[in-house]
Amino acid sequence: MRKKITIIAILLVTMLQAQNFTGTWSTTFGDLKLIHEGRTVYGDYGTKGIIDAIQTGSTINGKFTNAGKVGVFYFKLASDNKSFTGEWRWQGDTTNRGNWTGTLKSDAFPSLKMDKWTGKYEFKSYPSGFTKKLNLQQKGFSLEGKFEDGKSFIGKLSNDLKTISNASLYHGNTLYNITTGIIKSENSEHITVWYGDIKASNTSTTTKFSAKFLKPMTVAEFKSLTGVSTSSTTTYKTDTGGLTMTSQGLGTSTSITTKTEKELRYRLTLDRIYILSVEDGPEGIFSGYELYGIAWCRAYDSNGKQIKPFDVTYSDQYGRFWEIKAKDYIRTDLKVGAQYEINKKITFDIPIDGSKDIQEVLKKSKIELTVELKDYDSASSNDILGKERVTLPLNEALISKLGNNKLPQPTQKGVINIKHGTRGHIMVTFYIEKI
Repeated sequence: MRKKITIIAILLVTMLQAQNFTGTWSTTFGDLKLIHEGRTVYGDYGTKGIIDAIQTGSTINGKFTNAGKVGVFYFKLASDNKSFTGEWRWQGDTTNRGNWTGTLKSDAFPSLKMDKWTGKYEFKSYPSGFTKKLNLQQKGFSLEGKFEDGKSFIGKLSNDLKTISNASLYHGNTLYNITTGIIKSENSEHITVWYGDIKASNTSTTTKFSAKFLKPMTVAEFKSLTGVSTSSTTTYKTDTGGLTMTSQGLGTSTSITTKTEKELRYRLTLDRIYILSVEDGPEGIFSGYELYGIAWCRAYDSNGKQIKPFDVTYSDQYGRFWEIKAKDYIRTDLKVGAQYEINKKITFDIPIDGSKDIQEVLKKSKIELTVELKDYDSASSNDILGKERVTLPLNEALISKLGNNKLPQPTQKGVINIKHGTRGHIMVTFYIEKI
């Protein structure tokens, strides 16, 4: 019995270790330094560019940059965790350019050089705004940060890594969105100054910001400041076979096409609140009402099994993923026509059985969204304006196309209507993307 237990333990350890890309790799096109966190893999492509990928099973699929040019790839890890095989092509190509293989040189946690946005910055909004320190880490095309007051910063870089294509941050209880972010100056190792336009989500006024580099920061230092472990061991449940694989259209490969399952990724964005008409107070003024609320979102596969979100941790058992608490209510009276930007995203990987018709499976899969809005009143703790739910089958023919303003056109798919009293009407918009 003791021998059997020992053998089982060895097998389990081997299975867990076989799903990790952290380390330095010698490859067909030079060294790669990779860091594996959860399902995300990112790092340096030599001194040429970066790697940004997502893990599905023993395979990672993603993008790389090479002297400003962008390509896509997949790597499949060998069972001994010491080599990988794969293919690559330039973004926009329809066929693969060739093989990309590698062997492990070191499984030590690497120090990255191509993450030029990583560091400590002084972040300042002006002319009359706030100034505070920002600890920022670049993970491939993504930016993740933590201010000295504990508030978060999340952003996305453009393909050239020179522009922030979108970003959001909190100061106090106010959500700010960076509408423009570009590099002002840089050297061979760091972005020294970046700047742009910033807008509070509860106003239409845009102001300026700048971020000045203060000191470098390693990945390990960033983790220690934010309380995240830098352990290179990434574990997955083995009773379900781990995560399934997809090639993301990178050509044919027996290691990919022989799988009977894959996943399609859908992201729902809870977009904005619009005040269409009011119930009380002078005409055009949402008098006496200060909004707060909750949104829940759950997804189910074609068999009715609930799917855990990829990027969000629920705050209750019912799928709560967005909330403005009563103490943080929107304090500005909102006039008719005013809007409040939410921009809260939640992503699901929908399992697809490769032996069945994909569209039929999607039609039986669904995303369920519920929104509840309340009015803050110190004399009442439960003044509900309305609570509505929509259920969305993932039939792409039923998902409305989005106009430039993200409002659904031409139908009303993507809208939740909260009506209260005899004439109060608040509209909450959302949209779904396949990513």
